[in-house]
Amino acid sequence: RACRYYPWTTDRRRLTAEQALELHRHASLHDLGRWANAVAQRLHPQDFRTYVIDRNINYTNICTAKCTFCAFRRDHEDEDSYTLDNEQIADKIRELVSIGGTQILMQGGMNDRLPIEYYENLLRSIKTNFPTLHIHAFSPPEFAEFERFFNMDVRDILRRFKAAGLDTIPGGGGEIFAPRVRRRIGIGKCTGDDWLRIMRVAHEEGMNTSCT
Repeated sequence: RACRYYPWTTDRRRLTAEQALELHRHASLHDLGRWANAVAQRLHPQDFRTYVIDRNINYTNICTAKCTFCAFRRDHEDEDSYTLDNEQIADKIRELVSIGGTQILMQGGMNDRLPIEYYENLLRSIKTNFPTLHIHAFSPPEFAEFERFFNMDVRDILRRFKAAGLDTIPGGGGEIFAPRVRRRIGIGKCTGDDWLRIMRVAHEEGMNTSCT
């Protein structure tokens, strides 16, 4: 069956839920690619594309969650657990900058022994030493745990982090939102509703985010 929905390649309306379901059920991979390219050409008609050179930095591998698919997380007492200090992270950024890098994606496990000051001092240190570096950091599950660890509302945390130098928020930790599945694979990780709530507050505070 051919998919009926293609006019949105030439206008600016968002897909409706019905149209998205139609695409999911009936559109071929080739049609999806062709229509996605049409939208990209409408929004960005230039004959070039841009990219950034960035580096992923995991500041800690200690995590309160126990996701069934994760080989990264460690407990506090594990021999190979770690939490990086400001200088260790700065060393990684210097390596990035030396090859023309302009952005870091910084995420970690949810470490319940790190106070909010650890994050604020880290962000300020990075902005002081690398003022042009874009800091894309801390996914919604981290913010959900920050609320619990710091006994604070996420809006207040976001405002403090933004003031300290946070630029944008990555969309990690989404995985699968269906509660039945999420309870099995993301043990100790925030719900899909919380993931969306945190992103909504970030947007209300004028921050851009990504989504995975």
